[in-house]
Amino acid sequence: MAPRAKLSDVARLAGVSTATVSRVLNDNDRVAPDLVERVMKAKAELGYRYNSLARGLRRRANTVVGVVIPDVTNPFFTDLVRGIEDLVRENGYLLVLCNTDETAEKEAAYLELLIDQQVAGLVIAPVRSAVDAAAFDLTGIPVVAVDRTMSGVDTVTLDNVRGAIAVTSRLLESASRVATITGPLVTTTGSERLIGYRRALRDAGLPFEPELFVEADYSEPGGYLAAKRLLALPDRPQAIFCGNHAMALGAMRAIAEVLDDPDAIALASFEPLPWAADPRGRIVTLAVPSYELGQQAARMLLERIHGFDGPARTVVVETELLRSAP
Repeated sequence: MAPRAKLSDVARLAGVSTATVSRVLNDNDRVAPDLVERVMKAKAELGYRYNSLARGLRRRANTVVGVVIPDVTNPFFTDLVRGIEDLVRENGYLLVLCNTDETAEKEAAYLELLIDQQVAGLVIAPVRSAVDAAAFDLTGIPVVAVDRTMSGVDTVTLDNVRGAIAVTSRLLESASRVATITGPLVTTTGSERLIGYRRALRDAGLPFEPELFVEADYSEPGGYLAAKRLLALPDRPQAIFCGNHAMALGAMRAIAEVLDDPDAIALASFEPLPWAADPRGRIVTLAVPSYELGQQAARMLLERIHGFDGPARTVVVETELLRSAP
């Protein structure tokens, strides 16, 4: 007996995405007539039978909001998701959380799954910022990008440039040789925080030195390896600005291993560190309103779900210098 045809088989034969097949089979009127014809022809050729139970579950998914983030272990994203969940639950929706581990392949798989289940809407912190929503066939689903940008959809983000300027400038008050460890430059958080760092150097009359810049992956091991590289320089930096708290924790570990006096190098983080990691409050950090960021993203998504169809909007949330170096 031949194996039963699957939705992905129909999509492959028709030359469309599984999301498009799902929309056709659910009578979504936003699918172009020629695509409907191709899907129905492939369905007939393969003898595909739609699962009525699965269809019922998909209809229930209209009360579900999908949230796709790069790192569930990062407290920044934990608070952000809580902000989203609190507001969508108040409005009768449930939340499904997907973790991409900063991996484009996992992100694409989760997006395909959520689209196939016809969720009411999506909030996403994309792995790559330079991507259009249409690349994921998201045009029929309300989408809000949070923390990082995505072309063609509403966006809620931090003022990364201004925040990085504030932190770097504070370090430059007591150090002339300041290095930076950024996140991936394919994200707006990584690229904009580097821009802020470079502007602070320029405003202080200092040149940008490429050897003092290391791109990492927003993880503690990434920060550790990046800091080790900076500490191995013949003329090591006097201070290091890290793009997030995880990389700052990694940098702290590297500094403690390499230097007899860890306080010999000033350290800063774009995000607050756990109290236990910095009990004396010596590290320069920013107050990052992650919960409010999530609330704003949820608010914009609910507006889209409830019928708002205006052009894509951008909300930029301010940060605030939290601690000062002694």
